[in-house]
Amino acid sequence: MPPRRPKRAKGQRRPAEPPPQQPAVPQPESQPQPAATRQPPEPPAVPRSEPPATPQPAADEPSDAAADRSTRRKLLLAAGGAAASAVIGTVVAGVYDRLTSSEKAVRDDRAIEQAKRTDTQRKPPIAVNAYYYNRSDEAVAWVLPAPLTSGQRQELLTLQRSLDREGPENFPDVVYGVVRFAGERPSRLLTRIRISAVGQWTGPVFVRQIRARVLKRSAPLSDTFLYQGGQGDGAPLKIGFDLDEPESIARVIREKDETLGAAYVDRRALTLTPGEPMTIDIQAYTDRSYCEWVVELELDLQGEKRLQVVDDHGRPFRSTGLARHYRDRYYVHIRNGWTADGAGPPVGKL
Repeated sequence: MPPRRPKRAKGQRRPAEPPPQQPAVPQPESQPQPAATRQPPEPPAVPRSEPPATPQPAADEPSDAAADRSTRRKLLLAAGGAAASAVIGTVVAGVYDRLTSSEKAVRDDRAIEQAKRTDTQRKPPIAVNAYYYNRSDEAVAWVLPAPLTSGQRQELLTLQRSLDREGPENFPDVVYGVVRFAGERPSRLLTRIRISAVGQWTGPVFVRQIRARVLKRSAPLSDTFLYQGGQGDGAPLKIGFDLDEPESIARVIREKDETLGAAYVDRRALTLTPGEPMTIDIQAYTDRSYCEWVVELELDLQGEKRLQVVDDHGRPFRSTGLARHYRDRYYVHIRNGWTADGAGPPVGKL
C-alpha cells in the first residue's frame, strides 16, 4: 500500500511534480567531416535597396491628361523617326543609283550587244537568193534526159500558133542553157546564175574566194534537144566557172573570146557591210559532162573563217555539155511555133 501524501494547508498550491527522468543515452563521438563535404559558411545578408519611388503626378494634374500627353509624345517621336528613316533611305538610294547607274548601263549595253551577236550567229553571214538567169536576145536550148512523153509532145506542139517564143521550162529534169556557137553549129551551153546577196553580219563580210563544187558528174544528156534562136550573142558576164576543172574557182571572163583568166577575187575585193546589197552574175559550163553543183563562198568574218553554200533553193544547179547526137530534136520559129525535126546532132535553126 503506497504511502499517503501529507495534507496541505488551505490556499497552498500543489508543488509541481518533477518530470520523469529519462535514462541517459550515450552520444557517439563527433567525427571530423571530409573537406569535400564541408559546407561553406553563408555570406552575411546584404540589405536590399528599395527602388526609387516613382514621382506621382501633382495633385492638381489629372492622371488621364498625363497619359494623353505621353501617348502624343510617343506618336510624334515615332512619326518623326519614320520620316527621318524615309529621307535617309531616299538619299542612300539616290547615291547608290548614281554610283551604279553607269555600271548598270554598261552591263545592259553588253547584254544587248551579246543578244544581237547571238542572233546574228544563228543566221548565215550573207542572205542570198540564187536563180537561173538569161537575156532575152540570146539563143537558148533545153536538154532532157529522156524523150518527151506523148502528153509533153502535144503540149509543146500546141504552142506553134504562139508568137511569144514560149519554152518548155516546166518539163521535169530539163537542163537549160545559153547557146554559144562554133561557126554555125552550137558548141557550148552556158548556165547562168544570178546571186542577190545582202550582208547580215554584225560587221563587214569579206568574200575571199568563190568556187563551184561538183556534187555529181556523168555523161552529157543526149535524149531530147530543144532549140530557140535569138537575135545575137549578148556580152559575156564577168565571172565564169569551168566545171571540168578539178577545182573550179571563179575566174575573170575575157570579153574577146570568152575564155577564163585569173581568179576573180585576186583582182577585186568583195566586201559586204551589214545591210549592203550586192549582185553576182556567174556563168558556168562543161564540155564533157552533166554536172550537179553548188556555189561555195569562202568568207572572212573579222578573222573567223566561214564557208557558205549557195544553191537553187535547196537543189543543186545543173549544167550539161552538148551531145553529138540526140534521139529527138525540136525547134521553134518566130512565125510557125514549135516543130519536130527527128534525131540528129544539135543544130541551130531559125
